[in-house]
Amino acid sequence: MYKFEEVEKKIAKYDYVRFSICDLNGSSRGQVVARRHVRTYLEKGLDMFQGVLAFGPQTELVGIEHEENFGNVLIVPDSDTLRSIPWAPEGVKVAEMLCESRWKKDNSPQEACPRYAARKQLQRLDNLGLNLYSGHEIEFKILENNTLEPVFDYNSDLSQRLLNKHSKVLFHFDKNFQESDIDVERYHVELGPGFFEAVTKPKYGIESADMAFNLQEGLLEMADQKGLRVTFMSYLSSKDKTGIATHFNFSLWNKTGENVFYEVGAPDKLSVVAKQWIAGILKHSKALSAFTNPTVNCYRNFINPFKPVTPNWGIEDRQSCLRIKNEGPWKTYIENRLPTGKSNIYLVMASTIAAGLDGVEKKMECQVPGKQDHAESLPSSLAEALEELERDEDLCNALGKELVTLFVKSKRDAEITKYEGIETDEESFAIEKEDYL
Repeated sequence: MYKFEEVEKKIAKYDYVRFSICDLNGSSRGQVVARRHVRTYLEKGLDMFQGVLAFGPQTELVGIEHEENFGNVLIVPDSDTLRSIPWAPEGVKVAEMLCESRWKKDNSPQEACPRYAARKQLQRLDNLGLNLYSGHEIEFKILENNTLEPVFDYNSDLSQRLLNKHSKVLFHFDKNFQESDIDVERYHVELGPGFFEAVTKPKYGIESADMAFNLQEGLLEMADQKGLRVTFMSYLSSKDKTGIATHFNFSLWNKTGENVFYEVGAPDKLSVVAKQWIAGILKHSKALSAFTNPTVNCYRNFINPFKPVTPNWGIEDRQSCLRIKNEGPWKTYIENRLPTGKSNIYLVMASTIAAGLDGVEKKMECQVPGKQDHAESLPSSLAEALEELERDEDLCNALGKELVTLFVKSKRDAEITKYEGIETDEESFAIEKEDYL
């Protein structure tokens, strides 16, 4: 599978290599391998507890129904993802490779692996002669580690003065990102205490999701080293005017380099494929909420005036689920505004493709833009969203039973059950902070 001689040359300059896998919550888990032993695990994979994907937010154990009772899986690295971790301790050179999990018995993919799920959907596009070109708007808050208070306590959206005040930390982050093949195009201050946004350079295929996942983990780790805390928790306090989101921007391109969402002769410049894709996402939006809003805390964000509450779309409409840009062949794309900061980058990509493709394959009719009269509301709780996901047979079939079953079980067993018997919002919020902050 690997041309190890080529990889070996790249690894030779490092002391250690991190083998990392994304779990269902979007957390990075794995092991560190000394360079002298890397070849063994490149060739054979690395043993890891088979429940690693389904841990709860505080590593609560979630039982997996499988013939091996609490056995191991193999995590297998993708050598194309090898990159430096320049924020490792001084004097030690560390690299990282992203991995996917496989069942040991037959070496088949563990379909609940988020990165595998995204690649599976990307392969469906590739089979149709299409490429996904996408980027992410990564919103985050920086807090003082000791007090967990934001580094500034007022609203000053897009303030250059405020950005400059915290630029030493942000530019430290970015310098390391550049050395780690994480390409952030721009930063700005968002609307809320301690609130920032990093916008990634769009990439084709899985590279976009890999980069966003690596960016989030890098923010967490470097903040730790600076005596700070970065959080993607959707809603932190009553002072929050808007919750933390991770908007997903994407377009489809064919193999000859044409944007298939763009149609020069259409009144709104959107192709039939674009309209069908929009229709697919809106049809499945209630089920998609389980992936875009995957924590109990996410649903507090519905106070946000820019948070969509019904399935809709619009040209340059920030209050819609899907904000459409139609500014020519190079800038016609869809902004999925449903994902929150705690959503899993890979699962959002996988479920968005699955829903969009369903619209294309079934040639769904697209509703008119804007809010619809008598429209059904999106789920208002995680429990409701999980029920909608289980009900959506087409989406479940596209993503695979193993992924949906394990995702739902993890959320119910490790998160929702904690709130049984809770009587006050204050008690609930305390649990949310303990889990997500």
